[in-house]
Amino acid sequence: MADLKAELAWRSNHKAIFYYRPHLKQAAAHADSSRIRLILGANRSGKTQWGSAEDYAHAVGYRPWLDSADPAYKIDIRVPNKGLVIGESFGEQIKKVSIPKLLGDPEKGTPGVIPTDALEGVKRNQQGIITFIKLTNGSTIDMQSYDQPVELFESSDYDHVHFDEPPPRPIWIAVQRGLTDRLGHSWLTLTPLKEPWIFDELVSRADVGKHYFDIEDNLGFGLTREGIDNFTMNLTEDEKECRLRGRFFHLTGLVYKLYGAINRIRRVPIQRHWGVWMHIDSHPRTPHHAVWIAVLPDGKKFVAGELKNSHTSNLVAPFAEAIKVYEAEILKRRGDEIVRLIEPGSSTPNPTKDGLSIKDEFEEHGIYCRPGSKNRDAGILKMQGELQYDPSAGTYPNIYFFDDLTGVHHEMTHYVWDDWAQKASYGRTDKQKPKDADDHFIEGIHRILLDEPECPGMEVDDEPAGAGARSTANSVTGY
Repeated sequence: MADLKAELAWRSNHKAIFYYRPHLKQAAAHADSSRIRLILGANRSGKTQWGSAEDYAHAVGYRPWLDSADPAYKIDIRVPNKGLVIGESFGEQIKKVSIPKLLGDPEKGTPGVIPTDALEGVKRNQQGIITFIKLTNGSTIDMQSYDQPVELFESSDYDHVHFDEPPPRPIWIAVQRGLTDRLGHSWLTLTPLKEPWIFDELVSRADVGKHYFDIEDNLGFGLTREGIDNFTMNLTEDEKECRLRGRFFHLTGLVYKLYGAINRIRRVPIQRHWGVWMHIDSHPRTPHHAVWIAVLPDGKKFVAGELKNSHTSNLVAPFAEAIKVYEAEILKRRGDEIVRLIEPGSSTPNPTKDGLSIKDEFEEHGIYCRPGSKNRDAGILKMQGELQYDPSAGTYPNIYFFDDLTGVHHEMTHYVWDDWAQKASYGRTDKQKPKDADDHFIEGIHRILLDEPECPGMEVDDEPAGAGARSTANSVTGY
C-alpha cells in the first residue's frame, strides 16, 4: 500500500497533466475547435492553467486528461510542431507564471503540465530565464514577452501560440502573420484590464471562440470561499466586474451601461410623417460629424444616420454637399423637412476668414442651423432616461439605433468617465466628467434630445396603417 501511494504521489507530480480535471467552463473551452479562442477570465479563475494545458496538448497532438474516445481528445495538428507562449515580461510573467505552469518543480512537489519524461531540454537567456523548451517528441515551445521589439515576432512561423494576458495589437498582428502559413491556432488567456482593441476587434467576431471564466468557477479547483471573499473585500464595485467576472475594465466606467443589443435595430425607411432632427459637431481641425434622429408618433426615437467629413482639409463645402446627398439618398428627406442644430461654438468668428464663422460657412452652402445646448450634464441625464428599461415592469427603451451606424455604436460603447481607471484604483467614485474622446456623434444626440424633438402634427392614433397603428407596440421595435 505504501508503494502504491508513493507511485501515485510521484505520478501526480511528474505526470500531472494526466490527472488534470478542468472545471466546466474550462472543459467547454478545451472542446472549442475555433482557430482563435479568447478566454476572458477573472483573477484566479483558472485561465492560465487552461492555456498551459492547451500548450502541452498541442505540442503532443492530443489532450492526455481526456478519454481517447472523447471528440476533443485528438487535435488536428502535425507533430512534432512549433509553439510559442508570450507573456507581459520575462522577469515577471514568463519566469514566475508561464514557466512554473509548464514545467513546475516536481522534486519540490509543484507539478507542471509537461511530464518530466516528455521534456528533452531547455535553453535560458543571460538572466537564467528559460526561453526555449524541447520535448522528446521533437516539438518545441518558444517563450517571448510583450516588452520585446515587435520586429522579433515578425520572422517566425508557428503552429500554435498562447498569449497570456492582453497583447499589444502590433504583436498580435505580427504573430498572426506567422500562423498563416501553417493554419495555426492561437488562444488568449487574460483578465481584460487593458488593450481595449481586443474588445473592438475580437469579441465581435463570430469566428472567435469566446469563453468567460468567473472567479467562482474555480471554487473547489484551487480556491476556497474564504480566499475569494478576502480578495473581494479589497475591490471597488467596478473593479469586481473585471477581476471577479472577466469584464473589460475600460467598459466599467461606461457612461451608458444600459446601451446594448436591445437598442440596436435593423434600418427601416424613414416615414414621411416622422420628425427628423440633425446635429453638426463642427471642429476647425478634427473632422466635422453629423448625426440624425427620427421621431415617431409614439415618441420613440431612432438614431437614423451618421456622417463624418472625409475631406482631408475638413472643408465645409464638400461636407455640406455630402449632407444633402445623404439626406436625399439615405433618409429620403428634403433639407427643409429637417430641424438642424450645430455645435454652440460654431458661431465664433474666424479672423482668418474675415470673421466668417463655421456656422456662417454652412449657411453659405444651404445648411441652416441654430446652436444646440451647451448643457452636457443635462444631455447625459436625458440620454440615460431614454435608455432606461425594465421588461419585468413592461417598460422598454425610448431610443433605438440603426445597426449599420458603426461610428455611433463605437462611441456608445467607448464613452467613459474621465480618468475612471485611475479613480477606480484609488476607490474614488466622483465620476462627473466624461472623457473628451469618442463623443462627436454622442454630443449631437445629446443636443437633439435637449431640443425636445417631436413628430409634429400627428398623434399616435393617426399613424397610417402598416406603420404601427392600432397596436400598443411599436411596429419596428416590437415594444
